[in-house]
Amino acid sequence: MAQIPSQNCTFCSKIAALYCYDCQQCLCTQCQKNIHGIVAVCRDHKVGDIHKAGNRIYKPVPTCDVHNKEFLYYCGKCDCLTCKECITSSHNGHITKEIKNIADIRRKDVDQIINKLKTKVEEIEETLKTIDGSHSLQIQSDCDSYIENVEKTSQEIHQIIDRNKLISITTATDFRENEEQDLKRKRVFFQRLSNEYSDRLLKFENLLQEPHDSTFFTEWKCLQTELQIMTEESEQLLSGPRRIFRFNQGTFIRAVIEDFDNQFQMGYVIKAEFIIG
Repeated sequence: MAQIPSQNCTFCSKIAALYCYDCQQCLCTQCQKNIHGIVAVCRDHKVGDIHKAGNRIYKPVPTCDVHNKEFLYYCGKCDCLTCKECITSSHNGHITKEIKNIADIRRKDVDQIINKLKTKVEEIEETLKTIDGSHSLQIQSDCDSYIENVEKTSQEIHQIIDRNKLISITTATDFRENEEQDLKRKRVFFQRLSNEYSDRLLKFENLLQEPHDSTFFTEWKCLQTELQIMTEESEQLLSGPRRIFRFNQGTFIRAVIEDFDNQFQMGYVIKAEFIIG
């Protein structure tokens, strides 16, 4: 958490420990107890702990765009926050609840979201391990095995085999390059998901530290929308890499023998068809 700049008490200039949302003033514990807390008009004000809430405590309290009043209620029909004047005007007759009631419900929802996000982050981390581990090794192993077979066959033939050997090895290396590029794209995608889910996890965890109900609800709606979009995108499953086709020794030898025949006119093709085929 970032360092919280010191604020002085409005009444005595000592270091403040509390903040009154209604007065928008900082208070030390002594002045809250002896002055602010005993004044009749301030008795029901909402006071928050600066050190617990952090810099969030100084954020402006959301207000009604129409009446410029602080939100006090939640309208279930319109799914929005309302001030006292909205109740008797645009939301007249609607069923409303105090913000605290709906905020407490949403806080429970956030707890569940955090648990799901933690699970999702762990799943993606395992996916990333699979990409970096078995999938990468599989591509490497398949191509190494292919090249090993090419090398073994090429040792039995001399000059002319080099050209065919290069063709076969290029096939494998091109395949590996393409598959590794695809694997990198997958890793970038899932790494981005991991970062985004980790970021939303942190935001939701920080959201639970928000003591003011309307501020909490407003930010919750924004984060919930972001999470829904992310969740739709994250449904993409990791598919295994394509497997390179098995090295065909017969085709390789036929190609080599055909090159020998073309160069030396030794009639190897007919013999090769009999031996190989």
